[in-house]
Amino acid sequence: MGDLENIAAELRVAHSEGKGAVELALLSREKLGSAFGAISFIAVFRIAFDVPLPVLQRAQAWGRFGGGGVQISDQEFSALLSPWLTD
Repeated sequence: MGDLENIAAELRVAHSEGKGAVELALLSREKLGSAFGAISFIAVFRIAFDVPLPVLQRAQAWGRFGGGGVQISDQEFSALLSPWLTD
């Protein structure tokens, strides 16, 4: 199993323990370390939760990712990903 698959498994466990979208994204950033970026974020959330690519592309605008341009808030980020983070 590769690094992304291992991190995705950790995210699924964290989600089952009650972690929400913001906490999961921060955990993925922590686990990915210097490898964290748009591609790795998209990959790990697709593997972990099967979030559609267009949704993850929009999620990249989250303010805590530090990208420029139009940014979305924690609340918007959570609402965007919530349909795929349900049990």
